[in-house]
Amino acid sequence: MGREQELARIEDRLGAASGGAGQVLLLAGEPGVGKSRLAEQAAALAARLGMRCCWGRATDEEGNPAYWPFRQVLRALEQSEGAQDGPGGAQDGPGGAQDGPGGAQDGPGGGQDRPEGGRGRAEGGRDRPAGLVVPDFGAMNEAESRFRLFEDVSGLLAAGAEKDGLLVVLDDLHWADEASLRLLVYLARGAAAARLAVLAIYRDTEIGEPLRRTLAALAGEASVTRVRLTGLAESEVGDLLAGVTGWPSPEPVVGAVSRRTRGNPFFVTELARLLGGEQGDEAELPAGVRDAVRGRLDRLSAWCGQVVSAAAVLGSAVDPPALAAAAGWEVAEVLDALDEAAAAGILTTARDARAGGTGSRFGHDLIREAARLEVGTAQRLTLHRRMAEHLIGRVDAADRTSEVAFHLLESLPAGDAGLAVAWAERAAEQAMAQLAWEEAAALYGRAVAVAADAALSGPDRCRLLLARARAQVRAYDMVEARRSLLAAVDLAREAGDARTVGEAAMIMEGVSDFVWDDVGAALYAEALAGIPERDSVLRARLLAQYAVSHAWSSPGEAETRSAEALAMAERVGDRRAVKEALRARQLARSGPDGVTDRLALGDRMLAMGEADRDDDAVLWGRLWRFDALAQLGRLDRAEAELAPIDVVARRLRSPLTRWHALRCRAAIALARGRFDDAVVLGEQALELSRRAGHEGALVPSHAFLLNLRILTGSSGEPIDAPGPVNPGIVVVPAIWASFLVAAGRREEARQVYRTLQPPTSSSVPPFLLVAVLALITELAAEFGDRETAARTYPAMMPYADLFACGGAGVITIHGSMRLPLGRAAATLGRLDDAVRHLRAAAEVNERAGTPPMAAFSRYELARVLARRRRPGDRDEAAALAESAGAAAGELGMAPLRESCAELARSLSGRVAGPLTRREDEIAVLVSQGLTSRQIAAAAHIAERTVENHVQHILVKLGFTNRAQIAAWVASGRPRRPDGTGSE
Repeated sequence: MGREQELARIEDRLGAASGGAGQVLLLAGEPGVGKSRLAEQAAALAARLGMRCCWGRATDEEGNPAYWPFRQVLRALEQSEGAQDGPGGAQDGPGGAQDGPGGAQDGPGGGQDRPEGGRGRAEGGRDRPAGLVVPDFGAMNEAESRFRLFEDVSGLLAAGAEKDGLLVVLDDLHWADEASLRLLVYLARGAAAARLAVLAIYRDTEIGEPLRRTLAALAGEASVTRVRLTGLAESEVGDLLAGVTGWPSPEPVVGAVSRRTRGNPFFVTELARLLGGEQGDEAELPAGVRDAVRGRLDRLSAWCGQVVSAAAVLGSAVDPPALAAAAGWEVAEVLDALDEAAAAGILTTARDARAGGTGSRFGHDLIREAARLEVGTAQRLTLHRRMAEHLIGRVDAADRTSEVAFHLLESLPAGDAGLAVAWAERAAEQAMAQLAWEEAAALYGRAVAVAADAALSGPDRCRLLLARARAQVRAYDMVEARRSLLAAVDLAREAGDARTVGEAAMIMEGVSDFVWDDVGAALYAEALAGIPERDSVLRARLLAQYAVSHAWSSPGEAETRSAEALAMAERVGDRRAVKEALRARQLARSGPDGVTDRLALGDRMLAMGEADRDDDAVLWGRLWRFDALAQLGRLDRAEAELAPIDVVARRLRSPLTRWHALRCRAAIALARGRFDDAVVLGEQALELSRRAGHEGALVPSHAFLLNLRILTGSSGEPIDAPGPVNPGIVVVPAIWASFLVAAGRREEARQVYRTLQPPTSSSVPPFLLVAVLALITELAAEFGDRETAARTYPAMMPYADLFACGGAGVITIHGSMRLPLGRAAATLGRLDDAVRHLRAAAEVNERAGTPPMAAFSRYELARVLARRRRPGDRDEAAALAESAGAAAGELGMAPLRESCAELARSLSGRVAGPLTRREDEIAVLVSQGLTSRQIAAAAHIAERTVENHVQHILVKLGFTNRAQIAAWVASGRPRRPDGTGSE
């Protein structure tokens, strides 16, 4: 996982070795990073190339003989000689043929009678490994004996590689004896002409002097390739967690594990075992990781261990002078200990951007955690207190606000709570200024948590809570933001402070939230009642928010109050109040009648934002323009707003602004027929809203993905029925009913449809009116509901030139309103009107650049033409069905493609003419008033098949609805003038 580049390099070198150019690969990394796993994959690659593979492993156990890794390799090679040559003939993995001390050791002089130093001859002259013999150094000088030995081993390995190639894996080379390391250097220098590859694996955190010299000696060799493994990327950590736990972990958990482990696969795997309980940064270290880390810490001297533990308490980065000051030690002594820790790989050298030089830090948070556990509580609190005192006394204390706050907070309860709150608040303000919303919320939260110990007054605690809520709204943590706001309101009420109640409620400005709306409306009313009834900035702002909170339930009230708020804000001359009043006006005018007003309001807000360098205002201005342009059907201009929206959303760095940018991009992607892009964008928006607990974004995000499923017919994950939502949001159950129809669950869809009331301007929020009218009309057409179509048709006529989408917060763009108008007219039997509307719908959707809606319009036009049956209608309908079906196929709209194909077949003559026997049976059952589901049960066929038969009957007989079929059956099934009828 995540090692594709490294594997590609290894595969390349193995290919070279297989072709006769010997290679040595040095694979380095820290413990647990996946070196052995990569070596196993390398062995598999070698096997595919037909190469044999032999393993040897050094150990840190006492009593191992010299050249132990090579002894294992040669023993495995010797044992494999009897195996059949060829790919996969000898795959001796770790532990396969490892002779331990006393197993197959030739003592001094044990093989001196063999003239070639342990090398024998096989039949046919091929060298055959016979085990490695360490010669009696007394027999010749040391240099000569080692040379002969190295020559023997090189010859044996070259002979073993001669036919098919050979991969030698030397694991844990950091524990190898120096002689083995020298032999490796010799192999590297003489392997160029052999079909031999050596993969040497070592921990670069435990490099002793022998290995250091070996690596230096290998540095200039052309046959040597270095591969260093680092931690997995965060996305790869998420994949590994999912593989271990069996389910995908939330992004915060993945991020926490990634930070703590730095992507080390071993540590990630150990932490993954905790994810059934506490998750993320709060998880306790598992014994496996702790033991692995302690093994490294135990190798340090006692003094070094003490310094490392103290440093671990104070942070990941180590500042020697500060550490000395906090612990009361001499700087020189601290530096000596840190050098030892660095040599052991406990600390690493890192660039210190603040000091302009280099410093030290812990190689792993887990190493630091294990070291920190060695420090007692009292000592830990004292270290933090003294570190804070040291930092406060520095000339750069203002630049280290967060560090000071951290150490003061960590020194509690022994430290000064009041001082800790003051510095935490200062650090949070600094984080807010840097747009680090999450950090600010956390700091304010810690300040609130210790406020009682600091003896803070109610107003001071209220101030902290409101500041925390502002940060949480920015961080898009709506659940916690509501909690902080209500806690602040309780404190304000205790103090009789209506002004603060209003200020608390207004923190939710700019956030539409079903869960909050009723509470917010009550708070605005409470605050308005508690302040003087005269012009003021606060009153103007409260009036604006009061209007916003009534935009869903009382459009008339929102219209009146928003106009009052804007007028007052302009009188008092406060630009912030004007901007909030503009937003209230935008929502009050969010119905289809106010579309041009909203475009003008967007222009005004955008101009104010750019003049004030107010990114929030710029964003809202852009979003209002996007929504208005989409409803006007000017999709090119709406799409042109996407890039500026992205730019300002990135500057604001708020998840909520990111959600708005995503929903706009997703809406355009769907309208343009870029469904793959729409799925990705929609799922990202859904995940953002889910993490935030924001119903105002969660519900429309779910609805968007439902619409995608309807259009594409994709299966994906099972979808449950939506839960209860705001009663005014009839769009959600309407979309659900449409989804059920598309899924073939017509009776369930019919039951949902029966619960829906025909929409009116007083029963539906203005911004949803045209979208809901279009959806309800589609369902009325699907179920032949003439009564509802008779209501929706005149209600839609004033908006015939608009597009079916929301007026505020566009989620899905359903194309020209001419399409639902055409369907309503067809349901009413007004076929000429239907043809007129649907021709216009096809032209408008094509011109606007929304291929999916253009294809739907052509299909519906074909259906109506087939029913109208004027001269030329049938031929035109057949051409339109073919055209719409082809477009649907290219776009990936499987349901529409199938419907077009069915219609095309019926128009091509393949189902034309008199009714078939089955169609006649269905017609009779229709005349009995049975539903499609009941007919399906009676005829033992699928409900969708029944609907297809009914459609064919309507086309053949030129009827528009089931009532006409029933009348035709009752009149004896006479033949039509064109000769069609019953057989």
